[in-house]
Amino acid sequence: MSILDSDRTRLWRLQRIIAPELERFDRAYAELLRGETPLIDAVCRHILQGKSKRFRPTLLLLAAKADGPVPDHAITAAVGVELIHTATLLHDDFIDEADTRRGRPSVNHAWGPSTALVMGDYLYSKALAALSGAGLFDAVALLAGTTLKMSQAEMMQIETQGDLDIPEETYLEIIERKTASLIESACRIGASLNPAAADHQEAFGAFGHHTGMVFQITDDIFDYLGDERRLGKPTGQDWEEGRITLPLIAALRQAPAAAREELLAAVRVLEPGERHTAWPRVKAFVLEHDGVTYAREVARRHGERAKAAIAGLAEGPQLDLLAVSVEYVLKRLN
Repeated sequence: MSILDSDRTRLWRLQRIIAPELERFDRAYAELLRGETPLIDAVCRHILQGKSKRFRPTLLLLAAKADGPVPDHAITAAVGVELIHTATLLHDDFIDEADTRRGRPSVNHAWGPSTALVMGDYLYSKALAALSGAGLFDAVALLAGTTLKMSQAEMMQIETQGDLDIPEETYLEIIERKTASLIESACRIGASLNPAAADHQEAFGAFGHHTGMVFQITDDIFDYLGDERRLGKPTGQDWEEGRITLPLIAALRQAPAAAREELLAAVRVLEPGERHTAWPRVKAFVLEHDGVTYAREVARRHGERAKAAIAGLAEGPQLDLLAVSVEYVLKRLN
């Protein structure tokens, strides 16, 4: 069994706990993801055919679940968060000129970059309209701040594209804004809709923040270790597109000076379209100089902080929220 097969199995076991809520989520998501024009509807149906892990809705619904079924507005909130996440993927594919997403043609490839860009905007608007219509104004305010952070992160990525001297602190700030912020918001919103957890939104937010950091760091490690047939995207894509992530940052810092300078001399002369030719060498360098090992350790530390954030508060379904960190995010590389 591959690491990703094992990953999916663990997530499936976790989601079984909230199966009725996820069934309601799936129905509500499909109902909302319908277009008012033929083109919008065609793209929406294409998006629905992709295999989302529903990770962010899972966290939100677990945080929102008390003794009985979660209220309808929690389902709406989960749909809103997933729509925003999907919008970011469409914009990512537009920026990266990606041909595939989740093992299928990307919207950018199938309908062109203009459609991908506008559909991303459409899904953002659809999410905020749905949340406002349900009276979830606190969630709207929180997610408005989150989307601002994600936009800032995209600009930071553009500013640092191809920068082999990017500090680790800058990398961490980017992923905090781009990935961790939405997962943090999902957990905060879920807790706010649970009477038993409403007084602990900050703690659930901290859990989501650190879980999000683990999620992105392990995602970046997958670029060096993953199976592209199962990832649904090519490995080495971050390097090819100029995103310098933690495994390479750490390897460059830890390598002997001669080895580091030899690699830098070889890759700095490459034009952007030639970067892919150096991928085997870059990957071997990262593995040889323990870049993946270092990134794993940073992920592990964030995982421990995630667990600690709600360790004294978790009960019932929230105990299973801890399992997301332990069994899915943190251990999915094992």
